[in-house]
Amino acid sequence: MSKYYLLGGLFFLSGLVLVLFQAISSLMAPGETGWKTWSLLDIADAKYVKWIDGISWDIVHDILQHITTIPLFILLISVGILLFIIGSLVKK
Repeated sequence: MSKYYLLGGLFFLSGLVLVLFQAISSLMAPGETGWKTWSLLDIADAKYVKWIDGISWDIVHDILQHITTIPLFILLISVGILLFIIGSLVKK
């Protein structure tokens, strides 16, 4: 097993665990009915992602802005799948 498969599995598993915990927490909230998603902006302080606003290339700025605002479980699962694909392409 290569390191790409191992990291991909860890990212994928952490994304699934995050979905599981969010589903359980949404069921346990007595007055609230809804799914609260986390993003990188919710976890990291705004000062750590402020540098994205200084990027002059529009396409790179838009991509990074999108990455920081998508739900964290989608980001983790996507990175896991990407690492699985890289692991299948890079063979020793």
